[in-house]
Amino acid sequence: MICRKYLQYSKEIIICLIYLLLTLLPVLCLMVSGGGAETGILNTRRAGLMMNSFVIGFFTAAVCLVIAVFAALRIHTGFRKRPLLRWYFLLLAPVPPYIYALSYMNLLRILGKIFPEVLRYRMTGIFPCVIVETFVYLPFILAAALAALEQVDEKEWSAALVFESADRVFFRVVLPKQIPWLLAVGAVVFVLSVTDYSIPSLFQVNVYSMEIFSDYSAAGQTVHSFYLSLPLILISAAVIILSFLPMKNISNTMKHGTGLRPVYSPYLNAAGSVAVFLTLLQIILPLISFVPYIPAPGAEIVSAAAELWNSCLSGVTAVLILTVPSAAMALLLSSEETVHKPLIRVAALLPLCIPGVLTGIGVLKLFSSTPLYVLRTGVFFPAVGLAVRYLPFAMLIQYGCYLRIDRNRIRAAELLQQKPGSAFARVQLPLMAPGLIISGIVVFLLMLGDVGTSLVLMAPGREPMSVKIYNYLHYGSSEKVTYFCLMQMAVCIALMGVLYFLSARRHFNQSSKGEWENVRN
Repeated sequence: MICRKYLQYSKEIIICLIYLLLTLLPVLCLMVSGGGAETGILNTRRAGLMMNSFVIGFFTAAVCLVIAVFAALRIHTGFRKRPLLRWYFLLLAPVPPYIYALSYMNLLRILGKIFPEVLRYRMTGIFPCVIVETFVYLPFILAAALAALEQVDEKEWSAALVFESADRVFFRVVLPKQIPWLLAVGAVVFVLSVTDYSIPSLFQVNVYSMEIFSDYSAAGQTVHSFYLSLPLILISAAVIILSFLPMKNISNTMKHGTGLRPVYSPYLNAAGSVAVFLTLLQIILPLISFVPYIPAPGAEIVSAAAELWNSCLSGVTAVLILTVPSAAMALLLSSEETVHKPLIRVAALLPLCIPGVLTGIGVLKLFSSTPLYVLRTGVFFPAVGLAVRYLPFAMLIQYGCYLRIDRNRIRAAELLQQKPGSAFARVQLPLMAPGLIISGIVVFLLMLGDVGTSLVLMAPGREPMSVKIYNYLHYGSSEKVTYFCLMQMAVCIALMGVLYFLSARRHFNQSSKGEWENVRN
């Protein structure tokens, strides 16, 4: 027994150290590359930039949470017989943020022809930043809210409905069980918002993360960039830690039953319908706002072929790099035998606090004094930077998939295996395959839209599509950049369609198998 605990502790420590080393090594390299601590990092102007970042992040997370609570309730009630259709809002989830920024600009231009005063007040400032980032992060918060809602024991839910109205049961019984999930994913959205500068810069709002990139571009002092990022990293880490501590009370077991169907009041149904409409608008808005600006596609495909190839090559290489470490960390988090799960959960999420631009600077500094610097002109540097940046995202996606794995099959295989490792290769690995495929596709799509890390690490003459679109947007929307965005949306929709097809086929096979077993019994 003692030996088994020792082996478990050793496995947890080794996996965590490897994961943290891969994700934090570039930043640690920046920390030890200079002299003593910098002074005068924060001043009045930078404090104002920090406040802008926090205001945008707070309101983005708050608006997303409010919409997600009511939309999840409505979706959960309305799609009981078609559970796969509940996840329709994820169709454009990996779409790059600047596509929603361009959609917002195009829509205002259309409305501005009818109401000219709209262009005067809504083209710049914090308001459009919050609106755009709400559409960007809403699918992820809604997915967490719906997953938390599906974990509520329906027998408990039905028993409460016998004594109270559906509205009271939701607010007194169901919503408290969702709150830890909502706070956790809301904290992640807040951190992602405050560490990103791409959307605020498009709407002419100066934020703290943009100051880091501007300082490095002007002075080229990597250690100064690290100390400049330190206040943002520490505050983000505190938010992550405080928000994820209540997660330890949440069960990993999905509990479904055939309970009573709740009947909500007209007010709660109306709130849910409005929230669902906003989730649909998150999909419809980019499509309808691009229609008047669609150009003839001939020359644009040729001009964007090189950038799209660079983006795809870097993304595929990065996915290959991060697959194994992200799977190992996700397995550790989802395992019932993990002892220090709260600490491991916090350690797994801390790399999210590092701004993407700082990751790029760290990777550049890490390899600048090694023989690998000769690979600067290829896709190696961007691929490593993207792998480091999106390793936590891949881990989170796989973690959500691994929670649904049937542990009884794995235990039975481990008891019956004749050779060590055969249970993992023949039983557990096939069960992990859907999670690996889903995380690979989604993270690849997220990498296609990355700006912060790619902008620092891209080689001369190898500009990725995301940076090309980002540069075009600073000179105003045009037909060419609109078509580039449509190309990325088409890739996203196609790959997400493949995911839905695979999920539907897997769900159908499982349902057919369950029905056959019932008939046989």
